[in-house]
Amino acid sequence: MKEIETTDGLDYQIEDPISILADLTAIGIEEVDKGICEDSFENRRLLRRSKLIWEPVYSSTGTSTGLLKVRSAESTRERRIESLAAKRPVLVTPSDNNSDYLTGLDLIAEEASDYLVPPWVIGATRKWLKEQEAGGPATDKRQPVPMPHRCKVIKHDQLRCMLWGSGRLQDDGMCRVHLRTIKKKSSDDIEAARAKLMQAAPYAVDKLEFLLEHAESEPVMLKAATEILDRAGIRGGVEIDTSINLDIRPAADVIAERLARITAGAISTAARLSQLDSDEEVIDAEEVIEEESAGGTTSNEEEDAAASSSDQK
Repeated sequence: MKEIETTDGLDYQIEDPISILADLTAIGIEEVDKGICEDSFENRRLLRRSKLIWEPVYSSTGTSTGLLKVRSAESTRERRIESLAAKRPVLVTPSDNNSDYLTGLDLIAEEASDYLVPPWVIGATRKWLKEQEAGGPATDKRQPVPMPHRCKVIKHDQLRCMLWGSGRLQDDGMCRVHLRTIKKKSSDDIEAARAKLMQAAPYAVDKLEFLLEHAESEPVMLKAATEILDRAGIRGGVEIDTSINLDIRPAADVIAERLARITAGAISTAARLSQLDSDEEVIDAEEVIEEESAGGTTSNEEEDAAASSSDQK
């Protein structure tokens, strides 16, 4: 155990052996001590590119020191192998570090499963066994119950991921951690991205200050200065034009336009009506006139009566 006092007066203790800490100078990071560096955006980027594992360093009072403790790639692999050694009872082939986990009835029958396997895996396996005993899903529309298994992803140290996958077809044999790298971002991922932005903010400010002081181009220096002032809440004046342009038309012009539209509409209507009148065809009919005297006879009846009287004579 090594106790170190930082320049800020915060003391911290390194419990890990120095031999398992990474040599950060080999990847271009300035070390505060063996395997210890400042927590900055640039350092995290280099560590992420080198696929190294880091942990934040806290003082003896639990205060953040702004430092990172980085383990070497070899020690990380050895640590994972040690963690896998405890899980060998649930491996199909205990001598193979990348072996599958026991599944189904074999997993339930293994006594070590009670403390080596997550409870949700045991519950899902029992549910799968129950469905198998019933002969499959209750209906054709119901999907079969998935059976959990070991994640298929091989990490950069050539060791297989030790987490469990749900067994669903859409998960493609991966655990929930590796699924997050390909699936839609959740609220947790958004919060993690926001946290990364907050961590990168000090580095971005340092870059702006560096450009303000050492940039060779004056436009770049001006842009850096305005960005710093803008983020600080000091902004340049904004010219506001309060003049109002009003298009006022006399009422006589508006009335004249309306009358013109009405007149044009009346002329168009009259033209259509005259066209309709000229297109009509007149059909002549014979007029039949019938005369009838009130309370008397018709002319035909009078002719019949005259003819009858002449015959009698």
